[in-house]
Amino acid sequence: MKMDLKIDLKDLQKYLNVSTMRRSAGIFFFKKAQFFLLLILFFSAIYLVFIWYTYIFNSQWNDVRVKEYMTAKQSKSETVFNRENFQKVIDESNARSAEFEKPLENVEDIFRLNK
Repeated sequence: MKMDLKIDLKDLQKYLNVSTMRRSAGIFFFKKAQFFLLLILFFSAIYLVFIWYTYIFNSQWNDVRVKEYMTAKQSKSETVFNRENFQKVIDESNARSAEFEKPLENVEDIFRLNK
């Protein structure tokens, strides 16, 4: 038995044509789209669980850092009330209210309804 190992370039070119390869790849991905979406969803869920575990259960805070955080939060818990800024805002609001309550003068009738 003698085997002919010659490669016919015309047959090979027919199978390796870029447009047919692109079309067959597109058909493959469209047929398997649901599988790929589920695969992406699965891996993203695994990644999010890993992040959640890393930041919540595997945190690297020691007792000193926890105490610093607690003291910083306790010192910032009180709100500073600036009465001058509050009064300025109230005065501006009252001025705007008075401005809008004034009657309109010399308003042109652009639709010419009052003739």
